[in-house]
Amino acid sequence: MSITMQSAEPIPGTGADGRPDPAYAAALGLVPAPSARRSAAFAIDAAVWMLVAVPAVNGWIQLALAVSAPGIETVPATAADVGALVGPLVLVGVGQLLVGVLGIVQLALHGRKGVTIGKASLGLRSVNVATFERPGFWRVVLRALVLWLAQGVLPLVGPAICFGSGLWDPEGRGRSWLDRIGRCWVVDARRGLDPFDARALRHARRQVESEPLAQRASLPSLASERGVDERTFIPAARSSSGVVAAPPTSHAEAEAAGAGWTPPPLGAPPAPAPEPAPAPEPVPAPAVTLVFADGARIAASGTTLLGRGPARGEADPVDAALVPLVDPSMGLSKTHAAVEVDARGIRVTDRWSSNGTSLIDAAGVERDLEPGVPEAVPPGSAVRLGGLEFRVEAVGA
Repeated sequence: MSITMQSAEPIPGTGADGRPDPAYAAALGLVPAPSARRSAAFAIDAAVWMLVAVPAVNGWIQLALAVSAPGIETVPATAADVGALVGPLVLVGVGQLLVGVLGIVQLALHGRKGVTIGKASLGLRSVNVATFERPGFWRVVLRALVLWLAQGVLPLVGPAICFGSGLWDPEGRGRSWLDRIGRCWVVDARRGLDPFDARALRHARRQVESEPLAQRASLPSLASERGVDERTFIPAARSSSGVVAAPPTSHAEAEAAGAGWTPPPLGAPPAPAPEPAPAPEPVPAPAVTLVFADGARIAASGTTLLGRGPARGEADPVDAALVPLVDPSMGLSKTHAAVEVDARGIRVTDRWSSNGTSLIDAAGVERDLEPGVPEAVPPGSAVRLGGLEFRVEAVGA
């Protein structure tokens, strides 16, 4: 019996040694989280911990005061002494339970969703540094254990060193020792690509990993390598009227030539020029309106550029309309898509946007558009770009 060993498929953006390439992540549009916002996210998480720990802290204070009260050391303790300890003990137990539940929730969110309460509030995402997926629950647990040990060995100083080590990351991506232990990387989903947007990440990978278009080979020159001298033949200007033969001079010659040509009489008026054929009437372009989900209506004719802050490119007409849009999901590119309306119909072109453009037909089937390729919009279809969606409505329909 033979066994065939199959090697695992390499992860895109990693070298032969499995180390991730920072240049590949930057080409995808992933932006490292700034240190200031990471610190703010940690402060939010710490504030939530302190808020949840209030019952436990309050219970410990009351318990300390009750134990240190005069007469509590009497043996056996009276019922009043025992009753004075019940309230603080309940507060301590409830507080410890809340802290434990919060810890498990934070670990699960960080490992399975890539966020904590603080990170989610500030638009940060924690990803696996190689695959850009969620970091994984046990990786985050290992990271938390190392932080707990650092706190036990050097209270306050140890965690501060662990978090501050991201300032001297040799790759310049702000990864701390804790991130390296958990193979994590914190990215900014507001200023860059959101790695948890599967469609946007797929488009970015396709664009980065596609082969560049082959350049056209230059045609060989037809010029002579020898310079111009007295032996060089330079043709004179030629007539474009063709070869004109002399008309036959006799009736016999005309019959022999197979022509019935008769010279026009002298003084005859020239034959009238044929009337030009009437030009075909131009087909009028349809008048359409882009109707968005929130009720906004935008009239479209010619070329209309849509995006966060659209700008005309070199190939765009000078009269192309620029329509800036506001997307609460932050999914729009600067110049996201173009809508063209002419006699041929209505077409939509994705302008190499980060999150892509998709066409939804009348049956509700969604299909991603290939960047740079115009796509006809059938009646009843809708177009989705980023977090926005609109349908094309013909005027008078």
